[in-house]
Amino acid sequence: MIRHFDYLRPDSIDAAVAMKARHGERARYWAGGTDLMLQWRRGEVMIDHCIDLTRLSGLDGIEALPGEIRIGAMATLDDLDQASSMHPVMQALGDTARLMCTKQTRTLATVGGNMCNASPGADLSPLFVALEARCLIQGPSGRREVPMEDFLTGVNRTALGAEELLCAIVVPIPQARREASYRRVARTVVDIALVSAAVSLTADGGTVTDARIALGSVAPVPVRVTEGERVLAGRALDDIDAARLEEAAGHAATVARPISDVRAGAGYRARMCPVLVRRALADALGRLGGDEE
Repeated sequence: MIRHFDYLRPDSIDAAVAMKARHGERARYWAGGTDLMLQWRRGEVMIDHCIDLTRLSGLDGIEALPGEIRIGAMATLDDLDQASSMHPVMQALGDTARLMCTKQTRTLATVGGNMCNASPGADLSPLFVALEARCLIQGPSGRREVPMEDFLTGVNRTALGAEELLCAIVVPIPQARREASYRRVARTVVDIALVSAAVSLTADGGTVTDARIALGSVAPVPVRVTEGERVLAGRALDDIDAARLEEAAGHAATVARPISDVRAGAGYRARMCPVLVRRALADALGRLGGDEE
């Protein structure tokens, strides 16, 4: 069946939000469209009005600011890749973006669209959680900030209100050195993750001052491995050996809530959680100069 919708092109973020408020739940924001078009063609979403965001200023670009990196919601996955050299944190994000879909699709797919699609198997969301990212949101009542950990609320669900728009994702950059890493298992190089793990380690004066570990594809939203984080936080880099990494990674299986589906079994996903956490921690620790052996 051929479906039709009205195409709208606002000239500002405020105008886009006003259009969404005026046309209601069957109006959808259009970013890269790589997920939305598939859902529309399959009849999974009904669209009466499509609000095109591609020409709006203030939503694109990746900018290094004092103490943070601002990633516009309309920045593409390819933009993340191209910005890899901006900061060690951006290297992890660029490496992750390079794992996603094909090169052609990465030039269209947007970071904001990927987050708003809120797939449990999304690659970027666990890493953003591990990096303490914040979401900048605009609605009819103005702007607000939501931690990424609270922005993702369920399968294809976010904290966005019906009329709100995700404008940017902000990644804080501490004064101390921070390194991050993302590891996953997927069926093919362009498939979404069967199970994934992301970590960030911050070190100052040879001591880990902060550790964050997040799992993907094992629950409706990314989950933190807080007990594993406590194993590492406050320890000297030289004291974190293979046994300590195994201890931290071992807590991953206790928080995972995987399901079995056509792509992988719950048991396999659960067993891979500590493995991927261990590898991601070793990556980050090695970059910090610790002994990952």
